Amino acid sequence: MIKLLKSDIYRIGDTVCENDEGNCEFVFYEECKDYEAQYILLRSILLLFGEHMRIVSVEEYVDEEVGVTIALITNLPWETFVKIGEEED
Repeated sequence: MIKLLKSDIYRIGDTVCENDEGNCEFVFYEECKDYEAQYILLRSILLLFGEHMRIVSVEEYVDEEVGVTIALITNLPWETFVKIGEEED
């Protein structure tokens, strides 16, 4: 069985945050060369939480400080993400 560690999931994207709906959002700043690979990796990781967990939308916008920003919005509840690896030292 694969053990998910929060520290590993935080490596996907530049930021992981809770969105307005209470779900996980993975954000990429500027041009990300590995964006497509990260997208596929995140999709695969979400399947480990259950077949109904997925990326529900992709938003691209311009942030005044960092330039082009891409946000992958998931239906993974933030509370579920927070519980990952709670027993980590």
